[in-house]
Amino acid sequence: MIHIRDLLRLSGVLMSAALAGCSLLSSDSDFTPPPPRAASTLHITTAGVPGLPPDTAFSKKAIESLEPGYVVSPVTMATEQSESVAALALFRDGLQVLQVLPGQGGRIGAVHGVSENLSGPNGERIGMTFRETHMDRASCREGQGNWLAMPICTARGAPNVTFVFAIPGYISAGGLPDDATLASATLQRIIWVPQVG
Repeated sequence: MIHIRDLLRLSGVLMSAALAGCSLLSSDSDFTPPPPRAASTLHITTAGVPGLPPDTAFSKKAIESLEPGYVVSPVTMATEQSESVAALALFRDGLQVLQVLPGQGGRIGAVHGVSENLSGPNGERIGMTFRETHMDRASCREGQGNWLAMPICTARGAPNVTFVFAIPGYISAGGLPDDATLASATLQRIIWVPQVG
C-alpha cells in the first residue's frame, strides 16, 4: 500500500528532476549556433558562368579581374577526349570550383564546374543523383575515352550545358545502363561551352 508521505517524496523527486531539466533546457536554448558559412553559388546557364562572358580572354590576369575572390592557377586536366589539357582553375577557400579551357581566338572555351557551390540551368547541383536532377534518359549518351561508362546528358532548355554523371562500379555494356542503375548515377561536373554562331 502506498502512503501519502511516499507519494509526496516521489513527487518531490520528480519535481526536482523536472526543474533540473528545465534549467538545462533553458541554458541550452540560450546557445545560438554560429550562422553557416555563406557560400556563394554560381548559376551556370546557356549564357555561361556569371562574371565570365564568352569573350573573356583566356588568361590568368583577365579571369582574376572578372572573378574577384578566386585564386586562378594553371592546371593540367583530363577531358573526355584527352589525358592532358592545359587549363586555368579557379579556387575559393582552397577548393577548386571551376576549370576553364582555352577556346578560339584567345578567348575562354569550355568551363567545367566541379564544386557543390554551383548550380545548373534548372537548379541541378554537383552530388545530386540522376533522379534528383529530373534528367530524361533520351537527352543522354554514354561517355567515351576517359569518361567511358559515364552518362553525359544535355541540360533541359540549355543545349550548350552538359552534365557528367558517375556510376561507381559500373562497367560499360556498350550503352547507358538500365533505368534503376542510371537513376542512382551522381552528378560530377557541369560543363558549359560557348554557343556557336
